[in-house]
Amino acid sequence: SSAYAFTIPEIEAVIQKNKQKILRGIRAYEPYISVEEGYATVYGQRYPLIINDLHRLRCELYQGRFYIYSSQIEKAFEAYAKKEVLRYTQGKVREYLDLYFDHPMPKIVVKKYKGRWGSCYYTKNMVSFNLSLIYLDPQLIDYVVMHELCHFIEANHSPRFYHELAKRMPDYAYRQELLKGKNV
Repeated sequence: SSAYAFTIPEIEAVIQKNKQKILRGIRAYEPYISVEEGYATVYGQRYPLIINDLHRLRCELYQGRFYIYSSQIEKAFEAYAKKEVLRYTQGKVREYLDLYFDHPMPKIVVKKYKGRWGSCYYTKNMVSFNLSLIYLDPQLIDYVVMHELCHFIEANHSPRFYHELAKRMPDYAYRQELLKGKNV
């Protein structure tokens, strides 16, 4: 038996209470890669999707088109995203550390997460990023990077944390608001 015991009327009441929010989320949902519609979204831009099965888990963005060279589309895209997000975030972390922080280069990991864009493990000097960042506009990725780096100064989301974030990225609240509309 489950640890949760909700009656059908209780479940229906929660759905009714959150109906508008749920419907907004459903309407706003757009897959980042769609074979049916023939596109892939990389760094906030939609590209025509070309699938050419050469039995290689490889993808590339070339002359305004996104090529996948495998019939295992999701697996190939994830491998591409992991490598690309690692490349981008490593460069951005280096840039931000040089400009705004007195901190050694952390270890950077890219993983598939549900419900979060990044995590800072300040005691391990490590930052982890969601491979779904590949879909976002670079200004939103930059916000996630800066947000996680500020956790090396302040571990929680206290007023001091947001003060440190605002000093380094004055428009962080605007970027944060844009990010709220994106699905992880």
